[in-house]
Amino acid sequence: MKIGVVSDLHTDVTPRNKALVPHLINAVKAAELDVFVLAGDLARHLAELSETLNAFHAAELPCEKVFVPGNHDIWAIETPNVTSEQKCQIISALCRECGFHPLMEAPFLKTKDAGLQGEVVGFCGTIGWYDYSFAPEGYDFSTAQYAEKQLMGAVWNDKRYAKWGDTDFAVTRRFAAQLHKQFTAIRDEVSRIIVVMHHVPFRECIRYQGKLPWDFFRAFMGSVRFGEICLQEPLVTHVLFGHTHRVIDMEIDSVRALCAPIGYLHEELSVGLQAYAESRLSCFSI
Repeated sequence: MKIGVVSDLHTDVTPRNKALVPHLINAVKAAELDVFVLAGDLARHLAELSETLNAFHAAELPCEKVFVPGNHDIWAIETPNVTSEQKCQIISALCRECGFHPLMEAPFLKTKDAGLQGEVVGFCGTIGWYDYSFAPEGYDFSTAQYAEKQLMGAVWNDKRYAKWGDTDFAVTRRFAAQLHKQFTAIRDEVSRIIVVMHHVPFRECIRYQGKLPWDFFRAFMGSVRFGEICLQEPLVTHVLFGHTHRVIDMEIDSVRALCAPIGYLHEELSVGLQAYAESRLSCFSI
């Protein structure tokens, strides 16, 4: 089974980001994938997010497609009374309309070909979130300061637009519990589990620079809780994620951690859009 993953398309950030989509579709087709994974942060507005999902749908890709939202995707900015929970539900409906499996709602099972004894692979997913467990060492910022999500004139925009109606700690606990529940639900049916999330699951994947405000905002990259849950489940072999805008491929104990972001394309690329799309689509076989 061949799997390809990419994240952080941010099609509403620059014209290059938007123009990259058909090239990424070409890359997915050329890779001859069995499963294509989008690990969040397509766009802030539902219209743009829907347009991006529809582009993959219209391409009639001959592979399964799975999706988890990123923090930008759940920003509640359409109308004042829309919550992030409600936006998640809308996104899941859009996924189903466009042939994507919304992993936040339920796991997805895929059977490998008969030549490999029909091994069943389970895909489990969550947006993730953060509880400041990735806060940098060497500083004395309080929990209350992290909860404010601002420092030295810079603001983490989840403060403005992520509307969960609960604390970051509670949101993280809830999504971690839901992920564990997915593991439990499919454990007896599968031979391995691949986790898809947007936020970062392992501290080893965080890059600190020893300066502010950069290091302060690493507290919002993810949570050790998700990594611990994955490492405690023997069936988990891969964790696919986004959010960092940095390519990552490393082994964390028994788990392969992969991040394959597009990122913000503010500057001219040193290669063409097609070459860039092909380089950012991370593929592996199991």
